[in-house]
Amino acid sequence: MIGSTIFWTWLWGPLGLIAMPITVCLAVLGRHVEGLEFFDVLLGDQPALTPQQSFYQRALTGDAAEATYQAELCLKDQSLETYLDNVALAGSRSPSAIQPVALDGAQRDRIATTVKEMLVNLADFEPRRWFAKLRHKDEKEGIEGVAALDAAHEEAEEKLPVIDPGDLLGAWRDGEPVLTIGGRTALDEAAAAMLAEVLTKRGLGAKALGPEAISAGHITSLHNTEAKLVCLSYLGLGTGPAHIRYLVRRLRRILPEGTLILVAYWDEEEDTPAVKALLELVEADGYATSLSEASEFCVKAATGKLEPKTEDGAAKAKQPAKKPVPAVTPPPDDTSKPKAKKTASRVA
Repeated sequence: MIGSTIFWTWLWGPLGLIAMPITVCLAVLGRHVEGLEFFDVLLGDQPALTPQQSFYQRALTGDAAEATYQAELCLKDQSLETYLDNVALAGSRSPSAIQPVALDGAQRDRIATTVKEMLVNLADFEPRRWFAKLRHKDEKEGIEGVAALDAAHEEAEEKLPVIDPGDLLGAWRDGEPVLTIGGRTALDEAAAAMLAEVLTKRGLGAKALGPEAISAGHITSLHNTEAKLVCLSYLGLGTGPAHIRYLVRRLRRILPEGTLILVAYWDEEEDTPAVKALLELVEADGYATSLSEASEFCVKAATGKLEPKTEDGAAKAKQPAKKPVPAVTPPPDDTSKPKAKKTASRVA
C-alpha cells in the first residue's frame, strides 16, 4: 500500500493534471529510454527471461525438477518434439544469451545431466490428465459443456505423430534400430538424448550414446551393432567439417553394410543453406538442423519412404519410361526422275 499512497507523481494530460504511480512512469521510461532498460525488467509485465534462457538457467544450476515443471507447462499446448526443438535444444546451444563466457567441462556435464533427468521425468507425462478427469466426471454426473471444452483443447493441442507398427520395415521393428551419438561434448550427447526420446515417443526404438562410443578406442565396437541408422549429433562444427567427414568415412568401413548415417547439426544461428552445403562434403546419407528434420528422416528410413541419393547427393527422381522411337524411312529422292528423263533423251 505504500506505493499507492506515497509514490505518486503528477502529470499534465489532455484532461488536466493526472495522478500516476511513479512505478508506472519508471516502467515506461525503461521501455523507451536507452540506458534505463533495467526498469522495464524490474517493473514491467514482461518476463525477464525468454523460455530458452530460463531453461538454460535451470539446466546450468542442475535444477532438473524446475526444468521438468516448466516443460510440463509448455507441453499442455505443444508436442514434446516442438518443445525440445524450440526451447530445450535452443537453450542448450545458445548459452551466450545469459553467460557470454565459454562453458567448462563441469558445466557442460551438469547441463547434460539435467537434460537427461528431465527426459526421464517426462517419460510418463500425460498432458491431458486434468481434462481426462473432467471427462470421467462428465460421464458420471452428466455435466454439460465439459466435453466440449475437452474436445476444443484436444483440437488446439499439437500432437506428436506415432508410427503404425505395421508400417515399419521388418528390420526396424525390434530392438533399437537407431543410435544417436554425441559428436564431441556432453552437450552433443544431451541433444542426441533429445532425438532418441522423440523417436521413442513416435514408436521407433532409439538409444543415445556419448562421444566415447566413436572414440579411437571404442569405435570398432560398432562393427556388430544391430542399428540400421546412426545419427551423429553436433551443437557446433568446431574447426570445420573435416572431423565429421573423416569420422563418416571410418564408420562406413566399420558399420555393417547398409547402415545409414545421418549428421545432425543443431545450430540455427548459422546460415542454414551454407551449413547444409558444408555438411554435404562429409558424404553422409542425410543432414538435419532440427529435431523435426532428423526425426522425419529416421521415420522415412524406417518405413521405406526414403528416396535414394544419386552420386551428386540429390534425391533420385523417378524418370518415366522412354517409348521406343519408330524408324523413319527416308523419302525417295525426287531428283532421280529428272535424271532418268535426261538419260533417256540422250539415248534417243
